Amino acid sequence: MKILLTGHEGCVGSHLSRFLEGKGYTVTPFQGDIRDRNNWDSYTYPNPEDRSQKWDSLIHLAAIPGVRRSFEEPEFYYDNNVNGTRLALEFGAENCHRHLYASSSNAYEWYGNPYAATKKMCEVMAHDYPNSKGMRFHTVWPGRDDMLYKKLERGEVTYINANHHRDWIHVDDLCNAIWKIMINFPNIVERVLDIGTGKSFNVLDMATKRFNWKGEIRKENPVGERVHTKANVKYLHRLGWQPKNNII
Repeated sequence: MKILLTGHEGCVGSHLSRFLEGKGYTVTPFQGDIRDRNNWDSYTYPNPEDRSQKWDSLIHLAAIPGVRRSFEEPEFYYDNNVNGTRLALEFGAENCHRHLYASSSNAYEWYGNPYAATKKMCEVMAHDYPNSKGMRFHTVWPGRDDMLYKKLERGEVTYINANHHRDWIHVDDLCNAIWKIMINFPNIVERVLDIGTGKSFNVLDMATKRFNWKGEIRKENPVGERVHTKANVKYLHRLGWQPKNNII
């Protein structure tokens, strides 16, 4: 199976590339700006010598992440996340048997911040492309360097918001879920799919139990941030998927 992967250098993409290659798939990393149609055109055929072939899968992960920064640069987020995904959808419809694109659990409350709004816009656009499915990632751990888990590892967290609850999914379980969706693609009726564990944990409990964290405890609801997240993973259970890693 030949897979075209955007965002291969990111936290999820780098793990996913190794995961899929370990299962024997050929993964081609997309190089260049996802907003440039010419870059997409250079990947039209998985094998330029046989133009009758299509890519088995396009997995589109490239995007600008982060809620707080999106308030400062909403146009930048729109240009990358929406315009880049629009080209991915068009490319996937023409040149790929199936297309999986990364959305976010933030899309549940898309009105809360510009980042969430861009993810919801992508889901709305994708309804016109029947070979595409969106994946609403919940909180991935260990995650990026700028995320809470990694900051806790480095001892950089001075306060925790005790109001927040998150569905934490380990990156290895996330990769396995993406693979399950890919190989069962025709049998999944849902067009937008949660990827989490189906369990929600208090962020303060996680920090204290996993890291023995001590610091200032706040109870607040910052603008644009979700208070409680929990994935609906019934479809993943139907596929035989279960998470192997628990945050606490």
